[in-house]
Amino acid sequence: MSFFKNLFDSESKNLIECPRCLGKGQVDQDDIKRLGNELRWRPGRCAYCTGTGKVEAEMLDKVAVDEAYLTTTISSIERKKLINGDLDAIKRGEMFAETMDNFIEEITRLYFEEKMEVDKIVQLYIKGAPKSGFKINASQKAEFVDYIKTVIAHKR
Repeated sequence: MSFFKNLFDSESKNLIECPRCLGKGQVDQDDIKRLGNELRWRPGRCAYCTGTGKVEAEMLDKVAVDEAYLTTTISSIERKKLINGDLDAIKRGEMFAETMDNFIEEITRLYFEEKMEVDKIVQLYIKGAPKSGFKINASQKAEFVDYIKTVIAHKR
């Protein structure tokens, strides 16, 4: 159904090349770096254009291209709320950005100031998971280690 809707509605809308993925439909490492979200995003389907490579021109006025909260991990309902300027969705986006910034700062502090090794930082978060709401299982541990190493390399 949405295929036909997009097919027939596209002529009536002012569609432009997606400024986030540059029309590819996928955000790659170069896009992530260009938009300053190296520590917040991973390569994958573009959440700004939902993988189509095109967005309505007025989208640029509604949501910043580099909005860290607008990812493929939020629901389609939350995405629509954010695009439509819902104050609660905007607040959740601000809280997301603040939480990510605090998390990155904490990793940086633990490594550079407390001189804690990467494995110790991982263990700290795993042990604190039930209290903090931070959830990680054994299969995610390697990915978490890589993320911490990326944060450290980025902050050097």
